[in-house]
Amino acid sequence: MNQIKCIFFDLGWTLLEPCSGDWNLNQKFYELFPREKISRLGQNVWQHAYNTAYLPFIENPTMRSEQEQIERLTRFYLTLFDQAKLGGTFQHAVTLAVDAVENLATMNLIPSSLETLQSLKDAGYRIGIISDTWPYIERRIHAFKLDEYVDQYTYSYELGVLKPNLLMYRDALEKAGLKPEECIFIDDQVKNLEAAKSLGIHPVQIIYHEGIEIGEYPTIHKPRDILNLLKQYQ
Repeated sequence: MNQIKCIFFDLGWTLLEPCSGDWNLNQKFYELFPREKISRLGQNVWQHAYNTAYLPFIENPTMRSEQEQIERLTRFYLTLFDQAKLGGTFQHAVTLAVDAVENLATMNLIPSSLETLQSLKDAGYRIGIISDTWPYIERRIHAFKLDEYVDQYTYSYELGVLKPNLLMYRDALEKAGLKPEECIFIDDQVKNLEAAKSLGIHPVQIIYHEGIEIGEYPTIHKPRDILNLLKQYQ
């Protein structure tokens, strides 16, 4: 077995978590539309409204700037208001979109993230990010000091595809200049790990939040668990 030289991390639910529990519905959203009001809509109605509003992001992941993200999020909230009959206004949508992009307090680092990255760097590993995300991530990477440890980034909004599209993993491998078998990929979603494995990258599933499908791959529950797991690959 080739020695592991690089660790690729997902971001969401791997190194970062949303403070509200949802990446697009921040605390400000729930101040305007309390969770009790949402729960009265019924799960199916709400899920359909949310999925309908979010579909344009899946159909076209390419995004050039934070301003474009604000404009697209504004449309997301307007569609959500309409589909779920929440009664939100255009100004509500703009306020929420700006908050989602500019308010750094909407996300937290998952505990042990920075210490784990420091340990990996000290041990000589290359560190990369492979994430489905949007332009606002740049200011968060800097604010959370992740850029002090990460060597390379592969973002869906730059490539115009989402995981599990193999272009995401191939881009990361090309930037690393390494063979797939020299790399580990940590993600919470089984489908994304299956894609990585299909190229020869070693998959590791992080099970940090409840309700996710658990696959057949090695698992960790918090970032620092990877330090012990790495011993199996040497």
